[in-house]
Amino acid sequence: MNASVSSARSVPAPEAARRRVLLNNPPPTRPDPYSGSGVFGCTGLAHVAGYLRRAADCEIAIVDSPLEGLDFERTLERIEDFRPDVIGFTAYTEQIKAAARMAKLARDRLPGVVTVIGGVHVTALPRETLVEFPEFDVAVHGEGEVTFSELCLALDSGKDLDGIDGLAWRESGQVRLANPRQRLLDLDALPLPAWDLLPRASHYFVQTVRGCPLACKFCMNPNGKVVRARSVENVLAELEWIISTWEPAAIHFGDEIFTIDLDRAKAVLKAMVARGIHERIEWTCQTHVRFVDEELFALMGRSNAAMVALGVETGDEAILKRVGKGTTVDMILKARRLAREHGVPISSLMILGHPHETVRSIWNTI
Repeated sequence: MNASVSSARSVPAPEAARRRVLLNNPPPTRPDPYSGSGVFGCTGLAHVAGYLRRAADCEIAIVDSPLEGLDFERTLERIEDFRPDVIGFTAYTEQIKAAARMAKLARDRLPGVVTVIGGVHVTALPRETLVEFPEFDVAVHGEGEVTFSELCLALDSGKDLDGIDGLAWRESGQVRLANPRQRLLDLDALPLPAWDLLPRASHYFVQTVRGCPLACKFCMNPNGKVVRARSVENVLAELEWIISTWEPAAIHFGDEIFTIDLDRAKAVLKAMVARGIHERIEWTCQTHVRFVDEELFALMGRSNAAMVALGVETGDEAILKRVGKGTTVDMILKARRLAREHGVPISSLMILGHPHETVRSIWNTI
């Protein structure tokens, strides 16, 4: 049986016109610091769009509703104006219902549009997401650049979806789940994110590393355990492009652990200083107290770090062991001391309510 969405929903691939693809970060349903409302654009969509326009002959638009301050109706107007053949939504768990609502509104106005959901929530629960939300035709689980591009090419040609890793879709009333997509090992082979398809933002998230090798029990680890890093030159190229083009207020390194490779992190910071980037912009990152030292904090201070978030999680030794953090309170306090000695502002990422948490362990954290 043909497993293509276009045949399943009777959507003919356009013969003359280029396929039109719109990517949407759905409107927030409540105030949420992670939505980046009015502050920064959606990095994931920028990466997907950058790859898609190199891999496929299609017209691409991004509507980042939180960044642009758009509610559901105004987002729908933008979608209608573009009249896409395919809409790719992204969603964390707190956004998944908003994405489904947006998909339904788009379907009602544009019968035949193919709705695709990607992002962290569906990566964790691909089959369950399609079962719970019939508003989505297809799910992209895992890294989305190659998978989504192959999906768009298959829709153009009417090919089956069976051979595309990283997809989930409906067929004969059942949800089918393809093999996971192998992780992209050479991140330098990817084009730079399509930041030009988004309006100017005051802050930009730059992803320099994907993956985290640690096994903290509270973490979903959406990028996998294999650490893959962009080269220093590749990172600097994106930084200089963003700064010279949009003159933002700050850069945020979006890596799970920016300093997982200490030597590489130091090389990035040294290059930023050598090229004068530290004089043009401040930056933030998050990291782990196991992967810091005095030289690193000295470089952070010299390169204009505005804030370094330390993954502390708890101040209780027993809970640290239970969650597999691999740290001690002494390591946490040493990292804080070194940061302060070199004038690096820090914040601590904390969780209250771990399994087996007690009143005493909570107070240890406080």
